[in-house]
Amino acid sequence: MGAKQSMFDAKLKAKEWQWQLKTEMKHLDKEIKKIQQDEARLQREIHVQAEKGNIETVQMMAKQVVRSRKAVKRLETTKATMHGVCLQLTTSIATMTTSASLRLSADVMRQMNSIAKMSETSATMEQMRVEMAKCADAEDEMSEALKVEGEDDLAADEVQKVLEEMALAKMGPLANKPLVAPVVAAPAQALASAPAP
Repeated sequence: MGAKQSMFDAKLKAKEWQWQLKTEMKHLDKEIKKIQQDEARLQREIHVQAEKGNIETVQMMAKQVVRSRKAVKRLETTKATMHGVCLQLTTSIATMTTSASLRLSADVMRQMNSIAKMSETSATMEQMRVEMAKCADAEDEMSEALKVEGEDDLAADEVQKVLEEMALAKMGPLANKPLVAPVVAAPAQALASAPAP
């Protein structure tokens, strides 16, 4: 909990710094605008003094225009630097959020793995597979033991009767096919009916 609180405090502090930087940038914008307005006023005054022929006053005012332009340039550089710092703070906040999310995801995965206990689950699944195979073998043995001789022939005869009742023997795809499946003789009957050498 302490790590979460310290991260929250760091985010809060970074956002506070961002707010202060944005406030300062607004103040810088106001200062730049004020200096530019003063410069425009000076330029008008320079034109007036030039018309009157006051060369010294014009030169002095021109130096002030140069100084004001340098001041504006310095203020714009400072503002750009503050904006860069503000963007770095935004990146840092996003990085903190991402690392917190990744840490949370890792914790959740660790807890899920401890709940699932993969080694125990795989052993249980293997045991279940073996038991299902045994059940399938037992089912096959039961159906072999309960199988009645000639059951396939009786089933084919019943199918033939149903199809004849429904008159499907003369319709569609069944019209050209034999309806009774060919009967395969049991291996014991085939041996008994085979001629002796």
